[in-house]
Amino acid sequence: MKRVILSFLVAFISYTSSFAQFTEDKPKVVVGIIVDQMKYDYISRYWDNFGEGGFKKLVNDGYFVRNGQYNYAPTVTGPGHASVYSGTTPAYHSIVNNNFYDREKGKGVYCVDDKRYTTVGSDSKNGQKSPYRLATTNLSDEIKWASNFRSKVYAVSIKDRSAVLPAGHAGDGAYWLDEKNGNWITSSFYMKELPQWLTDLNEAKKRPIDKYMKSDWTLSLPIEKYGASTEDSTAYESLFPGKSEPTFPYSIKKGVASDRVRAKTGRKYDIIKGTPYGNTLVTEMAMHIIDNEDYGQDNFTDLLAVSYSSTDYAGHAYGPQSIEVEDMYIKLDKEVETLINHLDEKLGGGNYVIFLTADHAGAQNAGFMRDRMNFEAVNISSKEDTQAIETVLNARFGEGKYVASHYSGQLYLDRELIKEKKLDLEEVQLATAEAFMAMPQYAAAIIGKDLERGEYTLGYKGLIYNGFNPRFSPDVYGVLKSHNMDYGKGGTTHFSPYKYDTHVPIMFYGWNINHGETHAPHTITEIAPTVCSFLNMNYPSGCYSNPIIIPMKK
Repeated sequence: MKRVILSFLVAFISYTSSFAQFTEDKPKVVVGIIVDQMKYDYISRYWDNFGEGGFKKLVNDGYFVRNGQYNYAPTVTGPGHASVYSGTTPAYHSIVNNNFYDREKGKGVYCVDDKRYTTVGSDSKNGQKSPYRLATTNLSDEIKWASNFRSKVYAVSIKDRSAVLPAGHAGDGAYWLDEKNGNWITSSFYMKELPQWLTDLNEAKKRPIDKYMKSDWTLSLPIEKYGASTEDSTAYESLFPGKSEPTFPYSIKKGVASDRVRAKTGRKYDIIKGTPYGNTLVTEMAMHIIDNEDYGQDNFTDLLAVSYSSTDYAGHAYGPQSIEVEDMYIKLDKEVETLINHLDEKLGGGNYVIFLTADHAGAQNAGFMRDRMNFEAVNISSKEDTQAIETVLNARFGEGKYVASHYSGQLYLDRELIKEKKLDLEEVQLATAEAFMAMPQYAAAIIGKDLERGEYTLGYKGLIYNGFNPRFSPDVYGVLKSHNMDYGKGGTTHFSPYKYDTHVPIMFYGWNINHGETHAPHTITEIAPTVCSFLNMNYPSGCYSNPIIIPMKK
């Protein structure tokens, strides 16, 4: 009996020691930070107004990839988060857009909607989400598997898709903000009930979010310090609820009282997303996760995915030329500093690694381009363009509604109608492409059949090819000319394969990473394999990119 017990103890010590050696020379925690709609040049443009402990610390003490690029289109949030963490493009992971047309269902779908699950943390339907459409594993999944499910993996964002897609299929939890009641919620895909610490946070009498809802968004610095931006009020900005001009300060309390749309739909707390307090809430939640889930306290590397999305709301509302966007980044710089300081306090410097990038960049406002850059740019309407295309197809193939879905050049044909009329799909695709090219706002049109047969590697054709998934992607891609956009007159958007939407920062900081930088071209799909190489583990299943060669301390 003693011999049996002794053998068991030897085997157990050997087993646990092997894991201790397995995690030796690895960071205790990986923190992935994605900043929504962060253009590469924001680092240099706003540099003088940043403190020393945020973005400057990442640049001065970490490794900065200055030529970071998205290698597919369209450039939007869902595919961006899926691609960074899976190390591959929509062609493989299948998240082709935030919203896209599902031919099997015959309707438009949202990339993380899943009615098989229920909301946890609220009585709303905002938690009916899952990553089931993500067709490959991602970094989070591989970390869980490499540790035999001992690593902790959580994700947090005010947007559901920005939490669900990074958390992957095996994550312990993904949390996002419920715009109905201001709670942090999740899906029953992850858990049956919230942990007690989060329930206490949601049910506290004095929640931070309620304080922020009564606050003002004021400038961080004297207005003359905002030299990287235009004057405070321009025609290129949208209006905050209750405001007659896009000028500081912004009263969130007055905005809530004036916002009839959000009041009618029961989305009161949605207003906080477009202010810097949305990012503050994410930082606070990230620190709660670190503290309450005991991050970095064992031999298995944990992962925390943090997505700052208020930058995207500000970009859409005010545009990259605005003081509002500059101030948003000045305040985000402080959030990054706060998170770094918390990691230093809890884990110790050098025991964690951070990577920071964006899910896409953003275009300049079309009106700004016309008025101040003397550049021909227009705001288009997908609805009007669809009508023009339908007219052409009806004249050629007979009466019918041929367009099943269309947004910003991504056009899905009604394939059932084409079958009923015994038409050739490729012929209809080609006629649609010709209709696109008859409109002066488009630079090119590419049909799905060509993307299925050929292989494109250069220019926007290469990016569209990398984003093309035969099952879920459009029948025809109409490529708008540079700075033309399907958007209103105020603010901006992102979607295109042009550099203003694809060029993003990529940074690595902490652990054994030496200071340095590179101007060599690298893509965001190289981030996941780089982190996997730090951890000596498998790459995600659809990852065909190589890691970035980063100088290490040992």
